[in-house]
Amino acid sequence: MNELQRYKERLHIALCAAKMCIFEVDLEKQLYTFFENAEVIFGVEDDVILEEVRSFSELPPQEYMEAVSSYFSHPGDAAVIEAAFSDIFAGKSAVYEARMRAGGSDYIWCRVNVVPVLKDGIPKRMIGVVTDITEQKAKTDSLKKAARVDALTGLYNKGYSAELIETVLHRRKSAHVLAVLDIDNFKTLNDTYGHGEGDRVLKAVADRIRQLFRKTDIAARFGGDEFIILLKDVDRTETIRSKLSQLLKFEVDGLLCTLSIGAAVYPDDGERFEELFEKADSALYKAKTVKETLLFYNE
Repeated sequence: MNELQRYKERLHIALCAAKMCIFEVDLEKQLYTFFENAEVIFGVEDDVILEEVRSFSELPPQEYMEAVSSYFSHPGDAAVIEAAFSDIFAGKSAVYEARMRAGGSDYIWCRVNVVPVLKDGIPKRMIGVVTDITEQKAKTDSLKKAARVDALTGLYNKGYSAELIETVLHRRKSAHVLAVLDIDNFKTLNDTYGHGEGDRVLKAVADRIRQLFRKTDIAARFGGDEFIILLKDVDRTETIRSKLSQLLKFEVDGLLCTLSIGAAVYPDDGERFEELFEKADSALYKAKTVKETLLFYNE
């Protein structure tokens, strides 16, 4: 007994250190029979969880799976849980990540490894390990965001915005407008007032874009003082012209900021991102040359 007790203590310490818990389910009886270390992850004692899910065993199989999924996992991860159940009942191991909870606790991101225990080729029990991956998930999401977002303005960066826009254009469902804009005399502004003031202007332009356009539109800092916006699913060019015009002039801490904008229409001016960007950029160059502030490519 002393050796068994020491073994259980070692297991408990190891599980706590790894932020893991272990569970077992009798598949024939639809009954959770064992939980170890759930409190470290969910803040709920093992026995409490076992008691709360005990009544699920009386439900028909489909209702049982729905009840278990509702108790332990986020509704948005239902498809992941269902796929894992399918693997287990097919006699295969399953590994998945989902937002988990127990006893009404807050959801946390977990990785779940589940193994079926077979008898004569038929799954009789399953044993699983739940690992708290909240910190890893946060780090991964942070790295993904850094790869997609311009650090200064919070808008998408050049590479990721181009991918998003190309995906939208590939669907070929409706008209869109791609606008390319830059800040007039930005180099002079930087040279005169310093790069700190220049950065404030860039942030102000980004904020202005966020205020004026929909979350479904795609906006990015494309480099330096150049920005792009894909205005999706447009009906009338004149409506877009009116909206873009609100970007042409505004003040930043008492400093007048003006922009020039060139725009191209999908699919009239091009069907690929590179082609649309070239046309919109050409319209921007023409706008600056003829002292206009906003021009569409076909004008």
